[in-house]
Amino acid sequence: MVILMAILGILLILLGACCAITPLATLTAAGYFIALVLIVSGVSGIYLGVRFRFYGLNFAVSILAVVLGVVALFRPGGIEAIDKVLILLFALWILVRGCSSVALSLRVRRLRLGNDWVWGLIIGILGIVLGVYSLLHPAVPATAIGWLIALYFIAEGIDIIAMSRVVWQLQSAVRPLRP
Repeated sequence: MVILMAILGILLILLGACCAITPLATLTAAGYFIALVLIVSGVSGIYLGVRFRFYGLNFAVSILAVVLGVVALFRPGGIEAIDKVLILLFALWILVRGCSSVALSLRVRRLRLGNDWVWGLIIGILGIVLGVYSLLHPAVPATAIGWLIALYFIAEGIDIIAMSRVVWQLQSAVRPLRP
């Protein structure tokens, strides 16, 4: 078990490195993953609705998730549409985060607790500029999403390797006594 955990960790680190080398291709693969998640979650929601005879809003959303997932997978351009929505949402998130940082720093300024509010204002303005730039040039957030996925795989691989060491140490500490 410990060896399999370590191998999985190493494979995740290698996958993260591959994703870091090709961040745009990683984003495209994320579109397929999201389509599959829509299908699986939709099918499980439909199953639970039929099994427990609950045909409410959750059942309708599950049917919609399956339809969207199937359309995204099998309609030409479906995955690209998911990718574009991800890019748009990421750019909007950067923009909204910048605006909220500016608003928070201006509130802190009114409290007159020092000049630390200036850093929040600068970061917020940079976020707003980056958000607007990302909306106008979608390759920026596309690359960033690819990098975030790569960093996640690398961090998860390191975590699994660390956990395999902990499991190995626990197993070696609790060896059964032989008669």
